[in-house]
Amino acid sequence: MNRNHFANILLLLLGACAASPGPTVHDKLDAKTGSTVSVIPEPLELLTSGYIGTHTGAFAYLGPFEIDQMGARTLYLWILLPHDVSASVLPIIHCDDTPVTLPVLPVLSGGLAGMGLAEPPYGAPDPWGAQWYFALDDATLACLARAHQITFDIPNARGDMVHFMAESAKNAAGFPTLETFAARRGTKGL
Repeated sequence: MNRNHFANILLLLLGACAASPGPTVHDKLDAKTGSTVSVIPEPLELLTSGYIGTHTGAFAYLGPFEIDQMGARTLYLWILLPHDVSASVLPIIHCDDTPVTLPVLPVLSGGLAGMGLAEPPYGAPDPWGAQWYFALDDATLACLARAHQITFDIPNARGDMVHFMAESAKNAAGFPTLETFAARRGTKGL
């Protein structure tokens, strides 16, 4: 075999191995409802500012998801807060310094079936945490995807305000998994 040809093939293969794929979006079929659910690979993790050592309640999570029911696509936001915060008070969501107002979905009254799901879109890392579902619009998704910081504020069981935060990588704006999710669905404003 020609040495130059072999070297070119070797470089091509090494280049293909070195190029790691970026964040992806996962599509899964809800077999009981027939809906397709699109999610990010792992929910975004937010850390509490009051985190000291290893105790429960240190993390909150958020994840956008889209439900496609025979071509009718609906966008939602899933949030999981630790069990030691109030489950009766809505969290205050901030995209950078801007408060985000999203309509909360009464999942407890209509169940997940009201959204076209038989199972939650994300597995709960904290099975005792409070889960919230919000209707999400493209403008808010674009804001979250391009943000330097996403925060939640919510009172704990004693009434003290607890602050959860996720920051984008240093010297960068945005969260790549959220950007990929938004770009894949054709979100305007990216």
